[in-house]
Amino acid sequence: MPRRNPQSLSTSALAAGIPSYPGVLIKLLDALAGASSLSDEARTWFLLDPALTLAILRLSARPGASSNQHSFALLCGQVSLATLKGLVSNVAIRQLANPATTLPDADWLRAISRAHLCRALAQQTLYPSPDEAWLAGLLCDFPGIQRALSALPWRGFLADVPRFLLEPASRLHDVTPLPRLAAAAWHLLETRNPSDADTLSLLSPPDHESLRVMLQEMDKSVEVFSALARSQQDLMGAVSRFTQAELATGEILERTTDGVLAAARLLAEQDGLYDPLYLRLDKRSSMLESQDLGELRAQPISIRVEGSNAAAVRALFTRLPVVVYTDAGSDASLLDIQLARQADADGVAAIPVGEGATRGVLMVCGDREALTDITAHAERYTHLGRLAARATPAAEPAAESGDSTLSGRVHRAAHEINNPLGIIKNYLSILKAKLGDEAPIADELRIIHEEIDRIVRIVRTLAHTDGSQAMLSEETDIGLLAEYLVKITAPTWQPRGIQVTHKPSEGLPRLACDRDKLKQILLNLLLNALEATPNGGNVRLETAQATNHKHEHFIELQVSDSGPGIRPELAEQLFAPVATEKGEGHAGLGLAIVKTLTEELGGSLSFKTGSSGTTFQLLFPLE
Repeated sequence: MPRRNPQSLSTSALAAGIPSYPGVLIKLLDALAGASSLSDEARTWFLLDPALTLAILRLSARPGASSNQHSFALLCGQVSLATLKGLVSNVAIRQLANPATTLPDADWLRAISRAHLCRALAQQTLYPSPDEAWLAGLLCDFPGIQRALSALPWRGFLADVPRFLLEPASRLHDVTPLPRLAAAAWHLLETRNPSDADTLSLLSPPDHESLRVMLQEMDKSVEVFSALARSQQDLMGAVSRFTQAELATGEILERTTDGVLAAARLLAEQDGLYDPLYLRLDKRSSMLESQDLGELRAQPISIRVEGSNAAAVRALFTRLPVVVYTDAGSDASLLDIQLARQADADGVAAIPVGEGATRGVLMVCGDREALTDITAHAERYTHLGRLAARATPAAEPAAESGDSTLSGRVHRAAHEINNPLGIIKNYLSILKAKLGDEAPIADELRIIHEEIDRIVRIVRTLAHTDGSQAMLSEETDIGLLAEYLVKITAPTWQPRGIQVTHKPSEGLPRLACDRDKLKQILLNLLLNALEATPNGGNVRLETAQATNHKHEHFIELQVSDSGPGIRPELAEQLFAPVATEKGEGHAGLGLAIVKTLTEELGGSLSFKTGSSGTTFQLLFPLE
């Protein structure tokens, strides 16, 4: 059989008609949400789903590798956490988009039962790899599995399991142990008769009593999983929680201000939880003291930890969220009742934050539905509290003009835009999954996705004003980049009757630079030119190679408009981050950012202006 590239098989489980079980997907999404490492709990849930297990086997498979005595934990370790998260979320989204793929309960439960029996038989007969026996039992006769297993590029015997499943016991005595174990588990589950041990195709079958105990233990274990949630609504809720936790992880860790403030904002935006109060533990006094959250000045609240029944104290010690409702009566702390009533809420929640010097509690209020969600999914909020503590506060630059500086404005913008952009990206992924890769607007969706990624990278780079962001250099075709920008800005200038022309120079060498920064420079200049040009006017982009009197070579870019030109009093401070005359929605930062980025790329920026228009010239040295 010809070997296949394992990467080409990574997402074909669904194509082979092997759906995943919704209840397992829900548990996995909750276990993986916001996680920084793969937990034992997550590995366990992977092993309870044939389709996901097969996908991991494919992802970790290597041509020529043997499948003997595989440890599933080691196989998971060969796949990145990001890939595992993507696998589970993609499968969940696809099943939401196509509910017909939902797996029947009976098929899934039978697969789990066979896996239990196969592992128990392996342990009883001293087979050296019970984990592999579990896989054999899980996958032995699952619908569509034989073709999928045969495609794995292994020189092992797992793929033989479904082939030999129905062979007579007499023919199985001389095959390798793994197919025998799987066939014995299949037969025992079908008959549930421990008395026919001699028909199990095992060289040394267990005694009748041992087989009876195996069946009983199997029934008890499988009974636990039969109550798993399986509805589309439950799965949709798990996808939503996973998305929110992943967004929160990126949002909080990328913020440059207080992580607790970031967490409070996320809870307000995503969960409808409001009136935040941050209490930090003062170890010297053993008091929880209220702290300011950004511009929100804290109420003067102190809670003595010793002997207190307050939700904040309980959360501090249990390291789990604590919810208290206003109708809890004498069981609730009066402070919790006060906070909830002051916020006109149904109750209050205390979420533990951090460890050691940053140990504290974030209090939030909300209605009963939002608070119930905290109790039902406590792990998500506990993780949020840990993240909030990891994002330590950073002092703002002490510039003379405060927030009017370029640095201050970029920092403030960075704090606010990452979360909505992440939500947009998630819904784009859902839309793309529903429409398919061949949809007429697939190219437009791809461009939107790329531009959102670029915005996130730009914000992240500009927010690191200490230079900690390394420059990403790649060979860039400036002519193609200019053509791309003309294309994506067309909806801006076509309705106004503006003519945008691009005049590239033939044989222009590529420029080694940070492509995102160059793209931002050109886009800013192009948009400024379009804004300055009257309806029916002209905008020109020119790219060429230039040489100065020192015989130094440059890439030259010019962006010209046909507007009224720049007034002398504005020209003197054109590249300073000053108030703009363009009106609401313009921060007056565009040209200041252009100049900053141009200098970071080692280039120079100049302009000439007159009554017939303005031309900006960029020069980037060629090495």
